[in-house]
Amino acid sequence: MLAAARAGDLRALWVIGEDVCATDPDANRVAEALDACPLVVCNELFLSETARHADVVLPVASWLEKDGTFVNFDRRFQRVRPAVPPPGDARSDFDVVHAVACAMGVASAARPRPTHWPSAEGSRRSSPVSHDRLDREGAVPWPCPDPDRPGEATLHAEGFATPDGRAHLAAAPYLPPGEQPDATYPLILVTGRRWAHYNSGSMTRRGGNLALGPVDFLDLHPDDAVRYDVRDGVRVVVESRHGRARLIARISEQTAPGQVFCSFHFPASGVNRLTSAHADTVTSCPEYKVTAVRVAVP
Repeated sequence: MLAAARAGDLRALWVIGEDVCATDPDANRVAEALDACPLVVCNELFLSETARHADVVLPVASWLEKDGTFVNFDRRFQRVRPAVPPPGDARSDFDVVHAVACAMGVASAARPRPTHWPSAEGSRRSSPVSHDRLDREGAVPWPCPDPDRPGEATLHAEGFATPDGRAHLAAAPYLPPGEQPDATYPLILVTGRRWAHYNSGSMTRRGGNLALGPVDFLDLHPDDAVRYDVRDGVRVVVESRHGRARLIARISEQTAPGQVFCSFHFPASGVNRLTSAHADTVTSCPEYKVTAVRVAVP
């Protein structure tokens, strides 16, 4: 979609639940795409980096202010209820989409959902994992084929969908196009998360978590610190073939020689300006984990 926006083929983009300018790779190109798109709408709690590039920003409720369910990576559905009312004119994402649908004539206030959308009451009666069931049982794992049966707590207990019923694993050395380290960009950058923050930090940087993780650090091995004359705690410039970021060096043996690591919780540091727009050839995941960089003390 972002490539299509830059090419002039995407006329409108509605961003819900994502700060693409802060969390997507090759952030400079993401900003170019948003600026090129004739209409960008953004549902947001705060004026995020993405919201600053939007034509319309719609105030929405946080998870603390909404009713519904979450499902985690363990496939468990969990019931949530609003702990506090949403502030001001903020609404849930569903209410915002429904209001736009009403304005476009495909829904009405008198008929909260079009006929092909199930009602909340209908969902409770027909779904194997209903709100009523979650209220009674707590978390329920998916898949869950029947309202009267427990969900599948373990998948692939008896085998995989392969001819011999076994999973086949293989090491696959991989570097995305253009990310081969060389004399100019000798290090491999891996980005990820720190325990004190979540993704772009738009919520966690506004609370007590900021004292636990005040900045984005660049972790590098002592051998590399000596090789590139970097001392612990100094500000460094990290450059890739795509962009530049400023971080604080942290020397430790938690990274391997030749590799550096940093999080992307502070958009102002510019970490995702470093990363590549290439996608993994198997999973199509953006390339956050393999970027050739160099480090220097300004």
